[in-house]
Formats: sequence, structure tokens, C-alpha cells
Amino acid sequence: MEVKQCSFCRMPYQSMGKKLCGDCLVRIDEDFCKIRDYLYDHENAGIEEVSEETGVSRKTIMHLLKEERLIVGDKKEGDFGGGILKCESCKKPINTGRICAGCKNEVLSAIQESVGAAAPIRRPKQNTNESEDESYKGVAKLQLKGRRGL
Repeated sequence: MEVKQCSFCRMPYQSMGKKLCGDCLVRIDEDFCKIRDYLYDHENAGIEEVSEETGVSRKTIMHLLKEERLIVGDKKEGDFGGGILKCESCKKPINTGRICAGCKNEVLSAIQESVGAAAPIRRPKQNTNESEDESYKGVAKLQLKGRRGL
């Protein structure tokens, strides 16, 4: 085991491959359950509302969005929640995660080329909705990933 710094609370911990300490893993899972339960009763609630009503910090909500456990905006309608999340590679607005589907496909393509795989790669349609607003406004609506066809 190796001593690392937790990427969430910045405290040192004995790592077994995770980027978060055990305390943060448990707390984030508990916070996710609070958010999940709240969103079942208050579908499309805003980030501020969810934070206030559940007691879960905005930092934790953003962490869950980047982990792809929550979705901001309405994926079906191309709503990107005011540009709160942006692809870390190309800076296009995204609903969840860290990188957009197009950049994921480029990485996958590069990996396949490097190992000689000949499998075809599906490329999703690129959304041209580009929001340059870098500020967090808290007006985006949250959804649970995997709920109602997402």
C-alpha cells in the first residue's frame, strides 16, 4: 500500500488504488443516496435546491456529475445545464462526466490503432451548442443517470 493524498478532502491515506480515502468514499455514497431520494420526489430540481434541501455540498454534487452518477440538464433535448460542465479536452458543454463522447471516441480510436484492432468506431453526432459561460450559476437541473431512458 502507498500513502496518497485524498483528491477530495486532501488528507493523507493508505491507498489501495482509489483516489479517495475511505471516509470520503462512504460520505459521497451517503450523499448520493440523499440526492437520489430527493430527485425521485423532485425531478429536475436545481443544484442549489438539491444542495439546500439535502445538505450535500455543491462540491460533492459536482464530483458526482464528473463521476457520471448524475446528469445536468436534459440529455434528450440537448440542454447542457448552462454550461456548468465542459469537456476537459475540447471545452464543449457536456451533461455528465469529464470528456464528451467525441473525445472519448478519439481516445478509443487511438487505443485501437495502437493495438491494431480493426473494430469500427461509432461516432456520435456532435452538438454545436457551445456555451462560453464559465461561471457556476446553480440553475441547472439535475437528473439521475439511467433514469427514464437517460
